Amino acid sequence: MHHFFVSDIQGDRVVFSAEQAHQMGRVLRLQPGARVVVLDNAGWQYEAELVEVGRRATAVLHHKQPAANEPRAQLTLYQALLKRDNFEWVLQKGTEIGVTRFVPLLTARTVAQPPHKADRWQRILTEAAEQSRRGRIPALAEPLRLEDAWPQAQTADLALLPWEGAAGETLAGALAGKRPSTLALFIGPEGGWTEAEVADGRAGGILPVTLGPRILRAETAAIVAAALVMHTLGE
Repeated sequence: MHHFFVSDIQGDRVVFSAEQAHQMGRVLRLQPGARVVVLDNAGWQYEAELVEVGRRATAVLHHKQPAANEPRAQLTLYQALLKRDNFEWVLQKGTEIGVTRFVPLLTARTVAQPPHKADRWQRILTEAAEQSRRGRIPALAEPLRLEDAWPQAQTADLALLPWEGAAGETLAGALAGKRPSTLALFIGPEGGWTEAEVADGRAGGILPVTLGPRILRAETAAIVAAALVMHTLGE
């Protein structure tokens, strides 16, 4: 059954966006009477029966229940800005894995610049959340300077920074025996972290960890690290 996040719920009826109406009618070829799942992005999902499908799409809501497939652990990915396609790939795959919040970072070796509009990023998050049947769309923060991100991350139960120089502590080892409900994960840019940045993070309570002996591209490290965190926590 197809899943759609909506914002226009009116009692027991919902009005879909023009883009969703186009997808239903022209791409998915859905007809009135078809059933879909509607998510309100507030923790609830509904089985819905389509009433109209055309330039406008509406449905009647049934069977409200808690949204499924949201992880219990809240993982925030502090991701240094990357070249457009690579950063968007991290947003998409991170959403599928279970990241709950993305914070774009400006670091010493960041080359890419924030986009003037984040609409495209938001659309990627929404589509990935629908495809992977998440109960909520991950939050997307405004780009943040690294020095301003350390204090935020200190509020998490555990904050990790994968780094090729962290030969002693593995990510799995850092999580062993722990059940953190909130985690922060820092991933650097294409050029990696500077030693000064790692030292600042360590001083702020951020734990450098290794992902193994091989050097990973930044976007690969983000997905590998996020997947390892969720797997280790049983998510």
